[in-house]
Amino acid sequence: DPQSIPTKAAVDCANVVVDRLLDRLKTDNDGAYPETVAFTLWGTDNIKTYGESLAQVMSLVGVRPVPDSIGRVNKLEVIPLEELGRPRIDVVVSCSGVFRDLFINQMNLLDRAVKMAAEQDEEPEMNFVRKHAMEQ
Repeated sequence: DPQSIPTKAAVDCANVVVDRLLDRLKTDNDGAYPETVAFTLWGTDNIKTYGESLAQVMSLVGVRPVPDSIGRVNKLEVIPLEELGRPRIDVVVSCSGVFRDLFINQMNLLDRAVKMAAEQDEEPEMNFVRKHAMEQ
C-alpha cells in the first residue's frame, strides 16, 4: 500500500542513516553541519525499503510521519529542536518519474514537511530550511 510509506521500520532505519551521514559530514566540515543535502528519490528503492529514503529526507528537515490506526501516513509532526538535537537541514530533492507517479501522496507529504520546517519560528543557524526560505 503506497499510502503506508514510510513505515515505522523505514523511519527507524532512516534515522540511523541520517545520524551517521551528518556525523560524517560534520567530520569532513570541521564540525559544522551542512546547510543543504541533495537527495534523489527512486521509485523502486522506496518500494523495496518501504520508504526509507523518503523518511531520510523527512528526518533531515526535522519532521516525522504519523501513521493512522491502519498504518497510512497522512499526517506529519514537527520534531522540536530540543528532541532533534541539531539544526534542521535543508534538502534539495529530485525524484524519478516512477516515484512521482507512484507516490503522489508522498510528494504532497514532502511538500508539507518542508513547509512545516520553514514555518518554524527558530533561529537561522538552527533551521537552515527557514534560513534559505527567508533568503528567497
